[in-house]
Amino acid sequence: MIKEEGNKGGGVMTMEKSIETTPEQSDINKILAWLKNEKNTDKYGNGFYNNKNIIIDSFKSGKTITLKYENENIGLITWSDDDILVNIDIFVIHPDYRRMGFGEYFYRTVSNYFKTKGFKAIKLFCAPKMSEKFWKKMGLVKLYNCGYTEPELTYYDVLVEVASIMDISKSDKIELWDVEPYQATEKPPQWTWFIEICEDKLKLPIVHPCNCNWNLCWSRNGVVIKEEKVKYFTRKEYELFRSKFLYIEELKI
Repeated sequence: MIKEEGNKGGGVMTMEKSIETTPEQSDINKILAWLKNEKNTDKYGNGFYNNKNIIIDSFKSGKTITLKYENENIGLITWSDDDILVNIDIFVIHPDYRRMGFGEYFYRTVSNYFKTKGFKAIKLFCAPKMSEKFWKKMGLVKLYNCGYTEPELTYYDVLVEVASIMDISKSDKIELWDVEPYQATEKPPQWTWFIEICEDKLKLPIVHPCNCNWNLCWSRNGVVIKEEKVKYFTRKEYELFRSKFLYIEELKI
């Protein structure tokens, strides 16, 4: 449980918000109840109650997180993970508590929780479409087209501090093209990072959406150390392509 206490409206009434990373069945039942009511009152029958089975399965696999306010269950996240990446499948706040800051608190707290668990990025699909504005406000950016099938409104957020995109004197340079090596001579790199290395480990990692066939180049003082497809860049035990992201925390070629 992660708790936060404070004053409500600047008065003396105490409010308490808590994040439950291991909710109980009774918590899920209460959330399903208000999701069902929301669906029944929507003229089109929309709402996350239509994903009831996903919610139940996520709870059984230990992949649900709830938000409580004054001991009431007002928020739910279901999620899955893939190596360094967290996929948020459902993110919903009780209708009576929307546009009151609870969604932002929920996301900020949960993303920090995932960071403490060692995850490097979060990915999600904006549903409904109107939620896109909220996710942009949270700092998420639209997933770059990496040549894989992803819904148009897929967004992501990097959870850790990453290598600089600003030139650092005498630092090594990593460049990534959004094309294969044979095409890379025809255009400049799409992304560039300046890295500081100590005993093969980067001071700050690189985390970025990627295609395993894209061209990657590592250079020092203008001299190329290695240039190759991402998937062939290092020995297998130092795989750089993980969860459809370029993830570099150390370089051993």
